[in-house]
Amino acid sequence: MERMKAAELLIEKIEKDYKDDIACVVIMGSTIYNDTHDKSDLDLYFIPKTERGYQLQDVFIIDGVGYDFWAVSWEFIEKLSNHELRITSILTEGKVLYYGDEEDQRKFQKLKERALNENDRDTFFNRVEIQLKESQNLLFILNEENSLHKVRQYAIEMIGAVTYGIALLNRTTIKRGRGKLKNEILQMAIVPKKFERDYDTVFISNEVSSIKRASKSLVKQLINSLQEERKKTGSSIDFNDAFGGYYEELINFYNKLERACQTNDPYAALIVATEITKEIENGFKGTDVSPDELPDLIEPYNPQDLKGLASAGKKHQKALLEILDRKKVPVKSYENFEELRGALERK
Repeated sequence: MERMKAAELLIEKIEKDYKDDIACVVIMGSTIYNDTHDKSDLDLYFIPKTERGYQLQDVFIIDGVGYDFWAVSWEFIEKLSNHELRITSILTEGKVLYYGDEEDQRKFQKLKERALNENDRDTFFNRVEIQLKESQNLLFILNEENSLHKVRQYAIEMIGAVTYGIALLNRTTIKRGRGKLKNEILQMAIVPKKFERDYDTVFISNEVSSIKRASKSLVKQLINSLQEERKKTGSSIDFNDAFGGYYEELINFYNKLERACQTNDPYAALIVATEITKEIENGFKGTDVSPDELPDLIEPYNPQDLKGLASAGKKHQKALLEILDRKKVPVKSYENFEELRGALERK
């Protein structure tokens, strides 16, 4: 394979002049899967042991194909081993072409084994939460856009976070990505039921509204899938413990939302609606109740007419109270200050 000549030349240079400076040289990507074509690049990285080793880092072109002698630190590999980065597969799937010494070999192998360890479910669940937060941030930005090309851009970025979240839920990595991403996800054990439909909609639809709906559905499905997996593993949080005293504080947010709508203040209205949404999402995390049971507070926002948001706020508040009642979470409420006086005297 002609492109491998670049790797051979790099290793040749290391062995000649940089033997004490380089820990490992690792190949990854399409080459190790025997899935290359005439314009395929060589995916390769190396780990320097000294500052001098970084001098071998380089990017160049040969016959119209780009090559990257990519230097990464041991700290970067540590992050990969902890599934902190989407590209963990360059560690788990990478093929080592060169080791500096036995200690380098042991260190790399230890970090690879850590990345391949599927036992710590809670760690993976926490990583999914991070991707959920990223996907929700992108979804918010996406919903504020109206041009097709911008909506598509943010939807694709959001899909990156969602699919990484699904992979983490399966305690694995995204290995191939791009054109092979959908099939890679569909082959995993845990896949949201409507994933393929919504995924295809983002790529195929020419309607802004359809892409927005599909994007929202993908994020919600990941939320639901995480909750279901937490239940299976006994990792769910007791709802009563999580929500005792919660509504007594949240009612002030609803009052602020009502006031903002009454005074026609779109700035405060959207901020409070977002705060309520975030509070609910954070509060419901890890419980057996989904935020999907509550109306969306962001979608009905219209800066020119806040009546829809005001109505949604009332419905949201009522729905939350119904959930609290169903889950037998008491809400401490007094009719007047005399009742409060009596309650305090009884303590």
